[in-house]
Amino acid sequence: MIYSYLAILTLFLHLLWILFIVFGFVFALRGSKLAFIHLGGLLFSLVINLFGWYCPLTYLENYLYHLQAKGLIYSGSFIIHYLERLIYPNVAEKTIRIGEIVFVIVNLMAYTVLLKKHLRRARK
Repeated sequence: MIYSYLAILTLFLHLLWILFIVFGFVFALRGSKLAFIHLGGLLFSLVINLFGWYCPLTYLENYLYHLQAKGLIYSGSFIIHYLERLIYPNVAEKTIRIGEIVFVIVNLMAYTVLLKKHLRRARK
């Protein structure tokens, strides 16, 4: 039973990580140091998608579910069911990977614009 709870906790952490990556540019706009973590997360996302790897949290979730009951992948609640659908949508993997790569590139361009503005202000 403990493995099931750990898997659910990992699933929630995965969702929080995804939300941080999606909305983390706000930290850069506000000048927060968390922007560096966001930028690192974007680069990590770019690398794993370019190489066709999976997020380590996905492996951890699957491993914990496997430990909970051999061969049983889903035994969660109503909320967990929809949370899993949100994190792992029923879309072709290639489509998701291309979308994530484009998302990262757009964010990196936004960071570049922000950095240029910051450097212009620093020169004045």
